[in-house]
Amino acid sequence: MTNRLANSTSPYLLQHAQNPVDWWEFGPAAFAEARTRDVPVLLSVGYAACHWCHVMAHESFEDPAVGEYINEHFVAIKVDREQRPDVDALYMSATQLLTQQGGWPMTVFLTPEGQAFHAGTYYPPRPMQGRPSFTQVLHAVNDAWTERREQVLQGAQSVTDALQRHPEAVASMLGTDRHTAGPVQIDAPDPSGDITHQESQLIGPWLDALEVARDSTHEGFGNGPKFPPSPMLEALVLLASRDGDLSARAAELLTATLDAMVTGALHDHVGGGFFRYSVTPDWSLPHYEKMLYDNAQLLRVLAHTARYLEKRGTDPVRAARYRNAAEGIVTWLAREMITEQGAIAASLDADSDPVTPGAEREGAFYTFSRGDVGEPQPAVAGWGESGSVTGILDQNVREELWEQREQRTPPERDDKVVTAWNGMTIEALAEAAVLLDRPEWLETAEWAAEFVWTRHWNAETTTLARTSRQGTVDPHDGQLEDYVRAGLAFLALYRATGLEQWYARSLELARATVEKFMRGDTPMDSAEPDAVLVAAGATGQSDPFDDVAASAQSCLARWLVLLGQPKVAGRSSDGLVDLLVKPAQGLATRAATAAGGTLHAWLLRAQPPALLEVVHASDQDWEQVQASAGERRVTDVLVLGEGHAPYGVPEASSDEFAVWLCRNGQCELPVRSPEKVDELLDRA
Repeated sequence: MTNRLANSTSPYLLQHAQNPVDWWEFGPAAFAEARTRDVPVLLSVGYAACHWCHVMAHESFEDPAVGEYINEHFVAIKVDREQRPDVDALYMSATQLLTQQGGWPMTVFLTPEGQAFHAGTYYPPRPMQGRPSFTQVLHAVNDAWTERREQVLQGAQSVTDALQRHPEAVASMLGTDRHTAGPVQIDAPDPSGDITHQESQLIGPWLDALEVARDSTHEGFGNGPKFPPSPMLEALVLLASRDGDLSARAAELLTATLDAMVTGALHDHVGGGFFRYSVTPDWSLPHYEKMLYDNAQLLRVLAHTARYLEKRGTDPVRAARYRNAAEGIVTWLAREMITEQGAIAASLDADSDPVTPGAEREGAFYTFSRGDVGEPQPAVAGWGESGSVTGILDQNVREELWEQREQRTPPERDDKVVTAWNGMTIEALAEAAVLLDRPEWLETAEWAAEFVWTRHWNAETTTLARTSRQGTVDPHDGQLEDYVRAGLAFLALYRATGLEQWYARSLELARATVEKFMRGDTPMDSAEPDAVLVAAGATGQSDPFDDVAASAQSCLARWLVLLGQPKVAGRSSDGLVDLLVKPAQGLATRAATAAGGTLHAWLLRAQPPALLEVVHASDQDWEQVQASAGERRVTDVLVLGEGHAPYGVPEASSDEFAVWLCRNGQCELPVRSPEKVDELLDRA
């Protein structure tokens, strides 16, 4: 017997379609049912690759007795956090308010209006280690709802009030409170001023704060589980590649962190790619799910860092290590993650059937006993905890382990296509293809980008879908993250290929994004926040803090800088970027590990790519200009043809070929032959 989830486009929800629980998807109908029955809502949020989500499903949601009790006393809603990040974000904030911790599976109890009043994460089937059983929690919540309703509603309103105050609390913390009387300092760079001094005032304290947070023993940041700090690394590699007193400090932090991840067990040394995080602070025991967003961001960081080191020529061993890791990510993507439609799947599960019946399912596909290698040699293969592989493998060892892995049952794949994550991957592939001289990678990027544009983007409604599966597009509109990541992807493809259709698409999407998501001076995560979420405390406003990826508003700022247009949707691009990077100083000193995205955008605003405006170019001329720009066209040079040149054709007196070098709205005298473009680039 199936429940309402049987027709979902989410693999995670489909995993629960056979449960005895009468699950609903998140929406007005479920809350109307709760009001009609006068019962609370049980909200369960997870994702397909989540190990503990599977554990709780097997222990509780597949139990007929538990299902019967839930169905009698609750309206049960199941949410895929990757499909509905707006739902996940609000109720994770509520969970953290109520419990001072969070994670998945997330278990939240709501009033029929959607307000949270009790929350937790994983609950076991029996009490253990001070944690109540799930059944005990269900009974306690039902008793409270029936016997102490007024107290429950008061608590729910307190949570809602706190959630509604969140934007003001963030603004106060970061010193950007718009409601404070008097002038507000805007921490935006002034490209016409002394950039070196401005950087030292902002970036120096940020690096100091990162040193404080740094784990000097194992590298990375903090002393608990270690996640890839990708947004921070993206800012560090940009800073390292620029001249200045801070570049050496940035490079040392960057390479120390990358070394720990690339040589540790977080890296799949056998099959390529990286796992989601390390349970241990020394990077020796990963949590084995593989997420597309992690690998996309790390591909970009590794490609840029490898090329930076190759050009310096002082550390060829490390440069080769990073290049190999980047190539391993692309190999993994091509082998395991491309969908039938040419897009890129969301994740691989942590669990699979073990070789030995009854053994641990988590990591079963990836772990080995030391005896699995014919001749264990610590010099070529190290060992982390519980059979994880560390170190840099000898090719023979890698092939031997891969042959064994191929005989195993692989983990399940979540083949849902997430717009934002595909965007991250397309951007990374496009840039890595140029930087590492692997032009064949562009084909994968173009296939995925074409799918996102033709299937997820609706030009008539100017809406971009968040997800699809097997060609069926989910009806939910994307979040700000989806729009900006897709826009950055199209722009990166344009810069890598020179095909102007990708720039046109990026610009079209940028106009829609600014119109939809900028409410005056306030960036919004949701163009039209869900009414239930608004009643529960959601404001829809975008947070400036990075999480596993750079904040959406910082990515919007980066996109607007890289587009090179003075105005987008009738608004000043510089003015918008300055608003979006306004939290930079507060983030740098008070939330340093969550500041990378904003500081990355700040650095680009301070020194944007040089602009080459090309007019009256033949196809051959255009290709020659692209070739002259070389790899700089994906780093610090933007080449635009006359159709998109932001300043028009400056003082053009003839129809002959010309290239102008422009900065801050001013263009130098042009060169009139492709052979002389190098002269402009020398000054760029």
